[in-house]
Amino acid sequence: RACTAGGAASPVEKVVKLLEDLKTRITEDGKKEQTSYDEYACWCEKTTTRKSKAIEDAKHGLGSLGQEILTQRGVIASTTVEIEQTTKDIKENEVAQEKATSIRQKENRAYMEESSELQQAVSALEKAIIVLREAQGGGETALLQKRFMASERGLAA
Repeated sequence: RACTAGGAASPVEKVVKLLEDLKTRITEDGKKEQTSYDEYACWCEKTTTRKSKAIEDAKHGLGSLGQEILTQRGVIASTTVEIEQTTKDIKENEVAQEKATSIRQKENRAYMEESSELQQAVSALEKAIIVLREAQGGGETALLQKRFMASERGLAA
């Protein structure tokens, strides 16, 4: 490349210079683009691997969750039957309790009436004993004892 006498570059030299500069920039841009592409490709590989593993884990999780759902449905069914039976038993127990309470109340009324009658009879007997004692002269001996004594006297005479 020869320089012209005035130090000015010829138009061909300018074009060559521009093309060389363009080639250098394109090469540098290519290296930058390659670096960016390599980073992006690495990110894609890592992400793809990570997502593939997540998908496999989710598939496995779906299977185990499906089994758990079936198990829990069975538990729900058996618990529902138990609840229904327990509810039935509670109702039966409440009915039996009401019957037993009714019977006990009737028995209590009968007892209270009988007890009242017996207390009145005891009170009447106590009063009768007092009256009989006073009628016999207020002595301490009982009526039967006096009869026994009288019959002994009769035998002795």
